[in-house]
Amino acid sequence: MMLSTLALPIGCSSIDKNHDSEFLKPLGSSLSAQSTREPMPSERLLCLETAKTVARQGHTAEAIKLYERAEQLAPTAAPVDAKLAPLYADVGNSDAAIERYKRCLLRSPNDIELANNFAWTLMEAGRFDQAISEIGQALQAEPDNVRLRSTLAVIHYRQGDHAGALRHFEKAYGSDAAHHNLAILDIDTGNFESAKTHLQIAKQSNKLDTKTQSLASVFESKGSIR
Repeated sequence: MMLSTLALPIGCSSIDKNHDSEFLKPLGSSLSAQSTREPMPSERLLCLETAKTVARQGHTAEAIKLYERAEQLAPTAAPVDAKLAPLYADVGNSDAAIERYKRCLLRSPNDIELANNFAWTLMEAGRFDQAISEIGQALQAEPDNVRLRSTLAVIHYRQGDHAGALRHFEKAYGSDAAHHNLAILDIDTGNFESAKTHLQIAKQSNKLDTKTQSLASVFESKGSIR
């Protein structure tokens, strides 16, 4: 079903409004029967549930509109910052995503997953120093967290500090995997000669990973990727 049929401007409550008329009820209906009927969900709840569904289907912009509508309907209700932050990031609205993540972390300062996602969003926005600072704080709480360390490596790489990226990948995964990961990042950015060098280093390992071997074979068979 095309999402445009949701008719967002008229509000979420239009989805399930009850249009029953007293003149159309069957004979024998009673007030006691009506009292047992399930109550209609609120318009805010409909917005939240619909937003969750369309977000899963990849309709990010529509999900954002629904979550924002839910906020408008009940400004004092439980916040939906954690839902909106990654959605804003997905559509490239970094400023809005960052503000939402800040709110989330004010409420949950020890949430490592939030800290990692916030740092990643800062990186995507080009705010490398802030991203490194956020990851650094999270690593103080969990110094052995591989995901945080890996994100820090990617931030350094995006910043142009490839030596820093290698150092943090090595702390997270070891030397061989570190060179493999740098090769992947090099390929993604079109730096094929550097990728080839990293794969050659990784191949010298006594315990060569099959994925590294397969990737290196591509370079050996074609000389380089263009």
